[in-house]
Amino acid sequence: MFPIHCSFQLFHPRTHSLISLSSEGNGIREISAISEVGESVTEMPREYIFQYDNTEINVIDTPGLMDTKDETGSHDTDKKHVKNILRLLSTYDEIHGICISLNGNTNRLSNAFKYTLTEILRHLDTGACNNIIFILTHITQAKAHTTLAILKRFLDEKDLPIPLPPDKPTVYCFDNDILRYLAMHKNSIPQTGDDEVDAQRNWDKSIPSIEALLLYVFSLNPLSVANIKSIYNAEHTIRVLSKLVLETLMCICKDEDDLQEKVNEAQEAETQVSTKPADFSRHNLKTRLVITERKVVHTALDHTIVVCESPKCAKIVNGERVYPQICCKRCESWLMYWCSSMNYVGNCKVCGCGKSKHDWRNTETKIVTATVSQPGVADIPAIADSDSALIGIRRTISLCRNRIRRCKDETEEMLRTCIRLNTFVRQKALIIPDDELVRSLQNEIETYEEAGENEARQLKYLRQIQITSIRSRF
Repeated sequence: MFPIHCSFQLFHPRTHSLISLSSEGNGIREISAISEVGESVTEMPREYIFQYDNTEINVIDTPGLMDTKDETGSHDTDKKHVKNILRLLSTYDEIHGICISLNGNTNRLSNAFKYTLTEILRHLDTGACNNIIFILTHITQAKAHTTLAILKRFLDEKDLPIPLPPDKPTVYCFDNDILRYLAMHKNSIPQTGDDEVDAQRNWDKSIPSIEALLLYVFSLNPLSVANIKSIYNAEHTIRVLSKLVLETLMCICKDEDDLQEKVNEAQEAETQVSTKPADFSRHNLKTRLVITERKVVHTALDHTIVVCESPKCAKIVNGERVYPQICCKRCESWLMYWCSSMNYVGNCKVCGCGKSKHDWRNTETKIVTATVSQPGVADIPAIADSDSALIGIRRTISLCRNRIRRCKDETEEMLRTCIRLNTFVRQKALIIPDDELVRSLQNEIETYEEAGENEARQLKYLRQIQITSIRSRF
């Protein structure tokens, strides 16, 4: 009986053809397509429940990382897997053990090894250290010294207080060949007597390991999932907020420049009216006293679009970053991976960029310019004398300066909000994640740099936001 169903790929001992077989004994399938060989199997996290003595065991089987279907190097599939795992985990209040499965034949601290552990651990809170267990596959306890040394080195480099033997029994080894042997037997695939001897030996070694593992898990205090949920929610909020904040801050920066220009014009006009009132009173000042501001307007669509946000596809129109590259105009897929515009390796068929550069949207974003109401000015058809002109000019100067101060205050407050969320995640997470606001800012800067020298003003705003962001952290 296999409490968790599994499948295997192997060469048939008689036909020598590559086959796939199931632990359920429901037939043998030949693998003809090269792309099928070595593919990741588990696509979504699933729950399995079985009894051990008088205890009900809930196992959440999750997809592995470094997914073989993700050939773009962007780890989009892994990110999707982690998101689905956390979504399922959020339905629980507490868990007892977090089992991280690693290949026991690892003999060096490779980038793949570091990436896998980092991606898992960075979504856990610091309180999870005592509930983390490492399972080494394809190896016995007696031969696991090299992998244990590599694991210890990784934890030391990251300064992670996760205990290892001999301090705590947190590492368990299993030789998976026994499962392959049993599945072959169940599917009536012939094997030799030596295969049976090896399988029996591995079974005898695995039984004590699984019993020790379960007993150790039973001894642990359950871990509340509340902090893991909080970290996940905060990271999601930061991702969404960072885009909205940058859009708004770009508008504010441009408004600040326009307001300062308006102040300079008004001061120049004030000097002219004061020194030559007779000449200047003939001019209509109404247009010079009008103040405008930009706003980000999101209009709801009755459908979902997929847009590419890469610097290559983003365009600059009238100084504004826009996304004319719509790769799917009416996306009906429930996962972007299955969007008809994406190919099997996760690249867009329309623009060629990776899936990670794309975003689902059900809104259309535009920057609109609106007139700011200034009491009294709207009622003046034409300013006919120097006194009324000076009153209007000075009122405009005061209003502009007040709005500049407010713009600066709003900028710092929005940045502080993002920083507070980032600080919360950095304090709670086991591994400190990347700063999403910094990443979004860098992506914006790359977009405007590709646009050329004509966008020097926009780059100035972005670097100004960078400086303010750094200053707001201290």
